[in-house]
Amino acid sequence: MINAEYVLFAGVLGVILLDLLRIGLKRQTNNIIHYVTFGILILSFITELVFGNMNVEFFSSVQYSYFVNGFVLFISVAVYAYLLIDTPEHSTYIDVLYLFAVLGATLVIISSNFISLLIAIEMISIASYSLVFFQKTLGRMEATMKYVAISFISVIILIFGISLIYAGAGTLSFGKVSNVDYLPFILGVGIVIAGLAFKATIVPFHMWAPDVYESSNSAVTAFLVSVSKTAGLLALIRVFFFGFQVSSSFVSIVFFGLAIATIFFATFLASVQDRIKRLLAYSSIAQAGFAFIGLALLNRNGVSASIFYIFSFAVADALVFLAYKIFEDKKIIYLKDANRMPRISKIATAAMFIGVLSLFGLPPTIGFFGKLLIFSALLAHGYVSLVIALFAILLFSTFYYANILMKMDLSDIHSSQNEGQNIRIRMKEVILVLLMIAIFAGVMFAGI
Repeated sequence: MINAEYVLFAGVLGVILLDLLRIGLKRQTNNIIHYVTFGILILSFITELVFGNMNVEFFSSVQYSYFVNGFVLFISVAVYAYLLIDTPEHSTYIDVLYLFAVLGATLVIISSNFISLLIAIEMISIASYSLVFFQKTLGRMEATMKYVAISFISVIILIFGISLIYAGAGTLSFGKVSNVDYLPFILGVGIVIAGLAFKATIVPFHMWAPDVYESSNSAVTAFLVSVSKTAGLLALIRVFFFGFQVSSSFVSIVFFGLAIATIFFATFLASVQDRIKRLLAYSSIAQAGFAFIGLALLNRNGVSASIFYIFSFAVADALVFLAYKIFEDKKIIYLKDANRMPRISKIATAAMFIGVLSLFGLPPTIGFFGKLLIFSALLAHGYVSLVIALFAILLFSTFYYANILMKMDLSDIHSSQNEGQNIRIRMKEVILVLLMIAIFAGVMFAGI
């Protein structure tokens, strides 16, 4: 049966061959290759909608048989379309790397053993390094080097943890653990958690993320915070829900500790930022913590809530970073400059407003239902005090979310761009409108 992975893999090879043909014919322009890449992404999304079936009991039982792959591909299409509008003259290697990263994200979702999972994660990482640096500046070079160094350390940690798991369990396949040598196995599980936590930006393994997110092109940041981070969180679900449940008590305790630390630490740091993009970066890290809370339950109810929450914050993060790219181009860097946003683009301002509301979790946005599912799962298992604490930190987070919203001067809605700029901005606004629709329409997948 045809699936999205086949389309993406064939697309990578096709784009490479087209570029070689272009070079052989000595053609300077590569616009046709960009449109082919966009077509491949759309075709993979359509293929997933028509033929998608992960054949995993959990997903089918909650009607998510191809939901996860579908939303990853949907966001990937939206981000690439935006990137194509923003930088239409980018090099062909960006197209190859982007398809490569998306392919890696979809392979993470269907991985059945540690070898395929490790390969898929590294596909995303290797592609992401170059995406961060594709517009070559000193700041982006520094961010890329930090990203490469941390990722190199994380993959070494991950390989070491996998080797210990193999020593303890005698297998690298998920769901085939019976008798284990407990000491190396449990050490391996702890180390694998650390290795995957780097990818998911979980505290204290998040240190690379704020600098990389802030220094990257905001369209690339949108990809990192939505697709790449999603892959890291889904990898944890693949391993510790579908895989090694023999260690569920230990894993659950560790997950709760890391999730709570992530939420509290990232929320506090977001509240003291005066640069909009860095504030949004820490907010994205806090959102990963909320998804991690649901996963920490390691049961059907909690993981279902976690998967929906990953979807909700991925769409909202993609929306706010893509909207912010329009403002960043006009040198709106600090919170004090947010009052100029409506003069540049009313739709981008509305997108930023709705995206922030969803990240905070106000109804009727998808973020509200994501947090509702997380809280419901926790309450169903008696974590009342934890829900109260999380609600308190949500109230605290209103400080920095409201700081953005209140500084937008919504009464100043006139535009000051010339016609050429307006055309490009209008094309970007179409993508923002589609994501805003997803913020509300995505509620249908909540299962409430």
